[in-house]
This record gives sequence, structure tokens and C-alpha cells, in this order.
Amino acid sequence: MVAKKIRPKIDWHGNGGRCYPVPGTVKEVKCGVCGGQMKVERNVLGATSWAESMGCEKHLHDSFSCLNINKDWHKRIYRLKMDVYREEISQDDPIGLEKMKQKAKEEIMKILEANAVR
Repeated sequence: MVAKKIRPKIDWHGNGGRCYPVPGTVKEVKCGVCGGQMKVERNVLGATSWAESMGCEKHLHDSFSCLNINKDWHKRIYRLKMDVYREEISQDDPIGLEKMKQKAKEEIMKILEANAVR
């Protein structure tokens, strides 16, 4: 009997490698880009968005971030997912979107396999 290789599903709408929940509400988070376990800093006082930062606001939160977030391959996957997202919200060509999504999925899986992620 040959073992069947399980291919993980692509999370098209997950986090981009960062996540800022209310303190203590989330135990662990997987990266929405590569699926890796994210590191956490608990009870951080600071801004979690550009608007909050520009307004000199801050609040208490937990800060999750992917260990791979600064790697080129991680950034490439994020860009591929954002391209699909932008095409998805424009909804100009549903058939073209599916082709684009399939092509992006194939490239993402190759990148993940090459970097031994998942």
C-alpha cells in the first residue's frame, strides 16, 4: 500500500503573518501565509494598525508573528495571495479567477515544499 501525500489547503483569507488579538483570548496562531506556528509576545502595549499609530493611540494586545515573515519566499506567497484577493474582489472574470487561483496554488505549494514548511 502506498501512502497518499496529503496536500494542505491554501488559506486564501488568513492572516498575513501577523495577528493582534485581545490579551489572553488566543492560545496559538498558525501563519495564514505559510501555515507555520507563530511566536507570541503577550500583553504588548502599542498600536496594531497604521491609523492607530498615526493617531498616537495604543492598546493592550497579544502580538503573534511568523518566524518566516521576512524571508523572500514568504513575501512571494503573500504577494501571490494578495494578487488573487484583488482579482477576487474585482469579480470581472470568474473563470479567469479560477485559473489564476489554480496557478497561484501550484506555485505556493512548490514554494512551501522547497522551504520544508507544513
